[in-house]
Amino acid sequence: MKLRAIMLMLSLCAAVSPVSADIPPPPVAPKAIAAFADDKPNCLEWTDGCTICKKQADGSVACSTVGAACVQTAPVCSKQKTAP
Repeated sequence: MKLRAIMLMLSLCAAVSPVSADIPPPPVAPKAIAAFADDKPNCLEWTDGCTICKKQADGSVACSTVGAACVQTAPVCSKQKTAP
């Protein structure tokens, strides 16, 4: 009876243990996405699918927080300066 109880407990623990292959990698740190447009002066807004960053009037960068469920991609410029 004791052995049966131990086996049951072990099988329950194994059934609820997370598998590392199922856990997605963490999103890029906000500093990395914020720096995306450092060498792209015409890019006013950019995203990686999880975070949206925007150049402010004073030249600083403001970024949104990462959502609970996002699909991260390579950063892309989503809004550029228009020619005068």
